[in-house]
Amino acid sequence: MGPIGLDYVKTKWLRALVGLTFLSFGLRAWADTGATWQTFTDSKGRFSILMPGQPESKVSETPAKDGSVLVHTDMYLVNTNEAFYVAGATTYHADINTELELTKDRDNFDKAVGAQVTSQQRLKFQDYPALEFKSFNAQANCYFSALSVVVGNNSYMVVARYYTANEPANVTRFFQSYKLL
Repeated sequence: MGPIGLDYVKTKWLRALVGLTFLSFGLRAWADTGATWQTFTDSKGRFSILMPGQPESKVSETPAKDGSVLVHTDMYLVNTNEAFYVAGATTYHADINTELELTKDRDNFDKAVGAQVTSQQRLKFQDYPALEFKSFNAQANCYFSALSVVVGNNSYMVVARYYTANEPANVTRFFQSYKLL
């Protein structure tokens, strides 16, 4: 299965993220405002990032026709009054096209959250191809900052949702702390 065939899988993962994102709209009032930032390393030791509390872990697997795992995704989520933070890693057990994957990560994300890209920048992140973008959902009046990085058959994505036109300092802190290991 080529990268276009994996489109459905990526959309399925992003829909789960969207569901969690919009669920957190209702949970904002209950979130802890005195978050303790801590370095988090994912369960497979692929990346580390500062998060405002212990993240909730979500795992998703999509089987191939032969029953093996075609796509495996790990997501880590933390919600605060200020922002909703997500860091994730997807491993494809098929070849992926780097440029197509970066574009699809952006497009599928924006489609899933009902947002439109307001800015984007193609860059290298630790010498790997990456796309940084910002989006806005006018209906929900929320903003998103995102970074997508492709390393071989792995796609890493870091996202923050917030409610101010300017990216909050803690969201900047979140992104600046991100490291692939």
